[in-house]
Amino acid sequence: MLDDSVTLRRVDLNDQVYQTLREWLVRGRLGPGDRVSLHGLAEQLGVSRSPVQHALTRLVSDGLVSVQARRGYFVTALTPKVMQDAYDVRLGLELMVAERTVGRVADSDLERLRSLLYDTCPPAGTDAAAMDPARWHAANQAFHEFQVDLARNPVLSHIFRSLNVNILMERVLAGQGGPWLRDVTEEHTAIVEAYERGDLTGAQDALRRHNDTSRRVAAEAIARAGGAA
Repeated sequence: MLDDSVTLRRVDLNDQVYQTLREWLVRGRLGPGDRVSLHGLAEQLGVSRSPVQHALTRLVSDGLVSVQARRGYFVTALTPKVMQDAYDVRLGLELMVAERTVGRVADSDLERLRSLLYDTCPPAGTDAAAMDPARWHAANQAFHEFQVDLARNPVLSHIFRSLNVNILMERVLAGQGGPWLRDVTEEHTAIVEAYERGDLTGAQDALRRHNDTSRRVAAEAIARAGGAA
């Protein structure tokens, strides 16, 4: 168990505990397969077990923690198979959305999509290391969620969000920068430009390329971590 002392305000305690544990998980301070003690975390954070239980339930939904019957909570090991499966489903949903929306998107939505693209772009001449990792991942998540939201299908949007691919990828990368961000920027740009042209084939090709890049980056990061993140 970690020794760090954490002081939490008594406002929105459930959210604070969740955000603290999520940060530990995403940054690798709790490693794959580690047992997560509800009692130990409550004692360490200086709170009752109720907000910790609430946070762990949310983290299970995020895919960062799993529950084993009669054994408790454990940090989910993110393997290449876990990430590949998630990206398979994500690509299927994004391609379906493109088929239903390209050529039918309002100018205001296209402007918003391009604005979200800009939020994912690093400053000229820099890479991901020059950007705040949490901010970049949040911008990347907003870009992809908005593309799916263009379908105006709340059920589809909910399913897409429940995949939590961006959260899983944030943990896999754990703040790593690198030349892959140039590919991501180019692919995001290609997606937006295809939408602006009303080019369905171009949009779907760009989505496939982007998905392939994400799979590769995840696999390489997991390999560097020893086979699980």
